[in-house]
Amino acid sequence: MKHIVIFLLLCLLIACGKKQESGNSTDDNKKSASADSTTVPKPNGESQKQVSKISDSPAYGTYTGGFEALVYDESKDYVYENRITISIDSLSNDLMYGHSIVAGNNRPFKGSYKNEGKTLNAEVTEPGDDKYDGKFIFSIDPAAGKLEGTWKANDRKLDVTERKYSLEKKKFSYDASNNLPEDVKWAGLYEKNPRFPDKIESLTGDVTKLNGSIRELTKKDVENLYKGDLEIIRNAIYARHGYSFKTRRIRFIFDQYVPWYMPISTDVRNELTEIEKKNIDLIKRYEEHAEKYYDEYGR
Repeated sequence: MKHIVIFLLLCLLIACGKKQESGNSTDDNKKSASADSTTVPKPNGESQKQVSKISDSPAYGTYTGGFEALVYDESKDYVYENRITISIDSLSNDLMYGHSIVAGNNRPFKGSYKNEGKTLNAEVTEPGDDKYDGKFIFSIDPAAGKLEGTWKANDRKLDVTERKYSLEKKKFSYDASNNLPEDVKWAGLYEKNPRFPDKIESLTGDVTKLNGSIRELTKKDVENLYKGDLEIIRNAIYARHGYSFKTRRIRFIFDQYVPWYMPISTDVRNELTEIEKKNIDLIKRYEEHAEKYYDEYGR
């Protein structure tokens, strides 16, 4: 009986030792996997498993600036320059994923890239299911914080089929105190009225006096303002959140006259503060019935 008990105790000790070794081996495997690989998100929500970890690449980030017409049809009423933001979202092996935001469109892209010396060169394409999709070819100089290149449209019948850009790296930051610059009061709203073909709707100095993001506006603030001024004061609230405007006449003002403006999103409704929501509602009510202003001399 005594020999049986000793035998059972020995078996128990051996089994415990094997279990402990197995547990230590699993922990080591987990540590090794987390050190050598990572999960890289794609713009569509999918994931690439077990790719080289390069999340510390200096090329990552957002770059913004002018998106200028390079090849265009002069007989058409094309837009010479919009403001664009290009975001480099992930790099895995030799593949790049990112997206561009311009003229109210947020379009993903993917393609190949190569590191050549201190420069990263990329050729990436948009999905192709939108009229304005095309191909970006650009180089990134991480040390200088610059992204430069060209874009070619898939649709060669567009008003502008090729554009160029030289963008600066910039991190978006919401700032309620961003005011419209004084120069904006000289801007025309880029739209002619058929009743006044020789005149263009323009802004006045009043457009720079109100900031709908820092305080709650009153009826007295807005009741005597012109329609164009109200429209820009209201849209400045969205611009501070990085909203990319689809409407050409509004985009013209912010792209060309407002240095702090950076398009970063096509939907900022969830970012608006309570003060901003109240001011938007107030301005809209007066905007509908406000008088339009036309520069006597045109522009």
